[in-house]
Amino acid sequence: MKQTQGQRLITHLKRRWMTYGDMLELRISTSPWKRAQEALPHGWDLRKKTNDKGLVMWRVFRVREL
Repeated sequence: MKQTQGQRLITHLKRRWMTYGDMLELRISTSPWKRAQEALPHGWDLRKKTNDKGLVMWRVFRVREL
């Protein structure tokens, strides 16, 4: 079965932090941040932070349940 755009993005975001530009360079979607939010599986969290240069970075992390 073929993966959706969001699922392909999630796979990359699980590996490392990515900027908007990094996600666009993957050429998966013209709006990758939206696709990633739509395809986020249960038990995973999409986090966003700003680095020292002021670039917004995204990554997917597993949610820890207490």
